[in-house]
Amino acid sequence: MKKILLVLFFVFICLQTINTNVFADSNFSINVKVEGNYIWFDEQSPIIVDGRTLIPIRSVAEKIGAKVEWEASTETITIIKGGITLSLKIGDKTMKVNDKTFNSLDVAPKVYNGKTLLPIRAVLEKLGYDVQWNEQTRTINIEEIDSVIISNLKGTHANYDSNWANISSVHQFNYKDEGLAYAYVKDGNLQIVAPSKVLSIEIKYPILGDVISDDNGNFYVVWGRDNDTDDASIETVYISKYLSDGTHVKTTGFVGKSSPWGNDNSAKTKRPFRHGNSVSVIANGILVNYHSKQRYDGHQSDNVVAVKISDMSPYKLPNDTFSGHSFNQSLIFSKMTSDFFFASHGDAYIRGFRINNSSGKYGDDKQNIFHFYLEANANYDMFIVNRTFAQLGNIAETSKGIALVGASAKSISEAAKEEKQNLFVQIFNPNFGSISSKMFIGGEERSGATSTNINDNNNSPLKKVTDYGVIWLTDYTEENAIAPQLVKADDKLVILWSTENDSFYMILSSEGKILTPATSLGGSPLNSYERPIYHNGSIYWVSVYNERLKVRKLDLEK
Repeated sequence: MKKILLVLFFVFICLQTINTNVFADSNFSINVKVEGNYIWFDEQSPIIVDGRTLIPIRSVAEKIGAKVEWEASTETITIIKGGITLSLKIGDKTMKVNDKTFNSLDVAPKVYNGKTLLPIRAVLEKLGYDVQWNEQTRTINIEEIDSVIISNLKGTHANYDSNWANISSVHQFNYKDEGLAYAYVKDGNLQIVAPSKVLSIEIKYPILGDVISDDNGNFYVVWGRDNDTDDASIETVYISKYLSDGTHVKTTGFVGKSSPWGNDNSAKTKRPFRHGNSVSVIANGILVNYHSKQRYDGHQSDNVVAVKISDMSPYKLPNDTFSGHSFNQSLIFSKMTSDFFFASHGDAYIRGFRINNSSGKYGDDKQNIFHFYLEANANYDMFIVNRTFAQLGNIAETSKGIALVGASAKSISEAAKEEKQNLFVQIFNPNFGSISSKMFIGGEERSGATSTNINDNNNSPLKKVTDYGVIWLTDYTEENAIAPQLVKADDKLVILWSTENDSFYMILSSEGKILTPATSLGGSPLNSYERPIYHNGSIYWVSVYNERLKVRKLDLEK
């Protein structure tokens, strides 16, 4: 029979920023705040044991209005708040949330010095609270998350490095001059949440590629569907226009195009938005969408579709882009050149971060702005070829030029296989027609040698290559910079990224000078494959963590 626990439960929280073994509680001060208010512990102050911080759960439970129960016969702890019941057992890494069991505990609950220890971060996040550590003030901050529980919505935060980007479960964009809007699929409908309205739109096609709006408040949805037939003339990508009240105007469909080297069906789209990103931009009455695709030959590359937003008729750009095995895409409209600019992450054709534009000025294979190492004798082994030791972030334009942000191994050599990936930026004048050191603002050269033939089986000599204007922003040796995202804030550049253990932001000047160095976001989850939104001095994004959707804000003018 259950009874109210009469002893203090102790709870541990994994604080990766603390590197220590054992401290006595009297010699090490740790503050705990719930909703901005300090908690005072009468019988037991927080202590650190083996690098873990333990705090009395009863005081926290009282502050958040939760009830704690103990079943001695099964060694089960139950925490109840609102409609949520959590059950944990000593020595078991699973946690039951209502009737659903999660394998979500890094360390099982255990008894220490006669007290029961629970993983506070896992527990409180399931109850709708955010747990963060402030190293500067040595304070544990516990705050209720202003979030919405949405079952089966995938998390948006990347906590490991990967060549491949993903389509986020939540698409975010600026809505007129009002600020952040976002969209996601729930219960078979597309939910669009803007500052001044909430819409529910019927799903037209099963795959959601992107959502964006124009200056008049109309919405545009990029959809897709797989084509498992042998008929490559079947449409696979669609762009739908909706009025600001959600009324459907028109939908335009597209068939994936062939590669630049032939008109056969092998390179046409079989499955859109696979193993990469999907991004859209509206400028001069044209909506351009740039996305990844799986082709009929089983390989993957990028694809561009466009419409005139006035009548939704297909629009043919003078030139767009083609990158074989393009793992990530970024797209902007350059005011300096009045042109659309594409950035892609290719492992083969080309192998590097490629920049080109719709006028064709940056349209050939020479426009490799940042090279990846490839060993000789790759012999078309995709395990070798797919490893690029880099991740594309975004491109953005300041008054000085176009900035490309990514993460990469620093070497173009065998050393790249062992190096951690660090954050970098390159800023270049888009009016230059070919890659040279003169087009870049600041930075340094990055030289090395790499194979240029993914089919090589003759141990062919490596080719010397040089990248220009590289400004390294981090110097990680133990962890990787993961999935960087770039947004322009007035004429500054703001970068958000994560590591295996934390999330960060940094602010750069228009020419790449560090104004605010890498600063922890306290582990706040990111929307790792969607560009953040800048509005009225703040950065906004929408994250999903443990099926909880939350709008997050970073004030830049503190």
